[in-house]
Amino acid sequence: MRQRRQGWRRWAGALVVSLVIAAQAVACSSAPPLDEMDYADQAEYLYRQGEQALEGGSYLRAIEHFNVVRNEFPHSRWAAKANLGIGDVYFEQNQLASAVAQYRGFIDLYPNHERVEYANFRVAASFFEQMPSGFFLMPAPHERDLSTTREAARELQIFLNRFGDSEYAPQAEEMWREAVGRLARHEYTVAEFYFDRDNPRATVQRLRHLLENYRGLGLDAEALFLLGKAYVELGERERAQSAWTDLMEIHPNHPRAADAGKELQKL
Repeated sequence: MRQRRQGWRRWAGALVVSLVIAAQAVACSSAPPLDEMDYADQAEYLYRQGEQALEGGSYLRAIEHFNVVRNEFPHSRWAAKANLGIGDVYFEQNQLASAVAQYRGFIDLYPNHERVEYANFRVAASFFEQMPSGFFLMPAPHERDLSTTREAARELQIFLNRFGDSEYAPQAEEMWREAVGRLARHEYTVAEFYFDRDNPRATVQRLRHLLENYRGLGLDAEALFLLGKAYVELGERERAQSAWTDLMEIHPNHPRAADAGKELQKL
């Protein structure tokens, strides 16, 4: 029974290759005679066909060719690239969870491959693409789900730590700043939400988290100013003075620096 199953698999695999070859012959009169090619040349030709299909947006054809290469030519150098190509097909189709699984599978199977760096970048990019759009419209600030944004920031940071000199690093850096920028803006928006609802202690917690984890993203001055106001509401005047003094010293040219000076005079 086992031999019968193995024989059937070999027959099915040969049939798939034959069908692909026949389809190529019909589609292109100048297609080379694949049945006369050796193992490596057949694998390369079929991979190139999948690559062209992917570039042309023919995703089903691309998947078919890549699957033939990786299943029927597993010992060729093109099998690894076919695995990566399948990840690219999923990515282009916005099937991002499948793309992540495929890219990670490639990394596990071929940890020393020359395209591992690209696969790692695409993992991070897949998480970035899953971040929600319309971020500041709905729902209320304290109810927003930031899990995919945090995951994107984490994966992009991992990539930058491992491949800081990569050709993809500038793009990854830009994406990372966008992701952490969203997290920082979320913290500030929630802090405002609590401050407007007379909850200065929760305001302080959110702003301290922002300043400890997301400095340098353009919100430091606003955060320090609001932090001082929250401390005043709590009766902690010395901490308010410290926050506003830091604001004036670190960000002297920011409009909030003048506001902080006025608040200090009131104290």
